[in-house]
Amino acid sequence: MNDIIIQNLKTSGVKEIGFSRIDNMPLKNAVSIVIPLSKFVIGGITDKPTFEYFHHYRTVNAYIDNTLLKCGLEIASFGYDYQCVAASQSTGGYKSYFPHKTAARLAGLGWIGKNGLFISEKYGPAVRLGTILTNMPLRVNEKPAIPSKCADCNICVSACPAMAISGEEWSDNEPEKMIIDPKACSDYMKKHFQKMGRGVVCGICIVKCRMNTNNMG
Repeated sequence: MNDIIIQNLKTSGVKEIGFSRIDNMPLKNAVSIVIPLSKFVIGGITDKPTFEYFHHYRTVNAYIDNTLLKCGLEIASFGYDYQCVAASQSTGGYKSYFPHKTAARLAGLGWIGKNGLFISEKYGPAVRLGTILTNMPLRVNEKPAIPSKCADCNICVSACPAMAISGEEWSDNEPEKMIIDPKACSDYMKKHFQKMGRGVVCGICIVKCRMNTNNMG
């Protein structure tokens, strides 16, 4: 069954795909996709967000939603249930229905940084994620999840204009620990950049990260 999903997603242009088990969800098998953002667009971010990045961010989200719906329909054609988790989601109070980075990390595709972002092993932090939950029988990753590799690096902490990053590392032992302050981030963006559009995103913690492939030789 994995091959069916992989072929479907690769036909849509997806290159990075993983599979994991999510025991606390009704549909317990998860398919994760990692979509790299444009290096050129990310490179245009300096000390503030750009219209180009905001447009790119929304366009990639729409691509993810459409791509996963097509894959979900194929899953359904085999008689299985599926749920496409929205690429960008909020259920109120800065909470999401399901965090994409949880599935992607368990699938062995990367880890979670001090900035709260998913850091792809292949593409760094400049990515968007997508998730399908399903009861289709799948072979899932059984290797241990990749731990944080931030160590003593605090570049994102110093670079964040909202001072929203605590500098603590994400931990399996404390998965609910707040390592970033989403309200501080949101309030800063609304105060300074809401004229760009509803839901404008910053991107500074992406572009400054040492794991950003633009910063690596």
